[in-house]
Amino acid sequence: MPRRSQRAIQSDDEHSTPPNPRSPNHESHGRIEAWFEDHEDNIQVFLIEMNRKQISIPKVLRFSWLRAEGFESLFQQLKHQKLKSFLELLGKIYPDLVKVFFTNLEFKNDVLLSSIKGVHMEINKRAWKDVVGLKPRGVQVRKGEIGVVPEFNKMQYYDQCLRNPIVEIKHFHVGGLKVDQRLLGMIVIKILIPRGSNHSTLNEGDLIFLYCIQHNIQVDWIYMFRDHMLKAKRLMDFRLPYVVLVSKFIEYFGIDVEDELEESTKLLNHTSNQNCTKWALSRWEMDG
Repeated sequence: MPRRSQRAIQSDDEHSTPPNPRSPNHESHGRIEAWFEDHEDNIQVFLIEMNRKQISIPKVLRFSWLRAEGFESLFQQLKHQKLKSFLELLGKIYPDLVKVFFTNLEFKNDVLLSSIKGVHMEINKRAWKDVVGLKPRGVQVRKGEIGVVPEFNKMQYYDQCLRNPIVEIKHFHVGGLKVDQRLLGMIVIKILIPRGSNHSTLNEGDLIFLYCIQHNIQVDWIYMFRDHMLKAKRLMDFRLPYVVLVSKFIEYFGIDVEDELEESTKLLNHTSNQNCTKWALSRWEMDG
């Protein structure tokens, strides 16, 4: 049976303290060698670097909440982007195996590759479609490549999104936006491009995703998720994103999770936290 974690997953806002990485003991070294069956040279990378990285605590958006609360336009815009399955993704998390996945993560011939316990994972078009219903189509947007949407002007767009337009814009704060744009901004920076802190300010990349979603410009989300995953592996200050999605890939490729650390999550039935209610984002907690 998978081993349950005894710790609770908490909200990943600026005031929460993420769990410290577990230090491997003598007993765990045999397990680690099994994880890296065909990538023994990556064991030290895992122990020194990846095992110290924190995971980005997952969030889920309830589409039923959007419709019930009258966010019909946003409901339709996100549905147009084919993001419903991803944004509502629930499931088990395998924290150790997720870190192994990122340690062995490579990008070759336009495909993400990884390996766990000797099982090779080729996350190709078929895998993306089967696991989360996405296809590689749309504009390929990432930081520094906003020219793919030539009509986008960050200053003009941000000004249009403000409840009370201002003469001089110095910072792109989320709080001053109209309700729909503020909620969409939180979806972008907490779920689509998750980061560990500074959820109050949008960067240029965040704004172009808002613009594309609101104007029904199809984004190649596979390209974006892929880029963010590779960046998270490369940069030490990045938390590991999309842990439910990665765990789904682990199950999809039939990797043995017997006796592995498992965090079984459930969606809270209510959102007592004021910010969660305002943003339609529900926190996750441990099951049991």
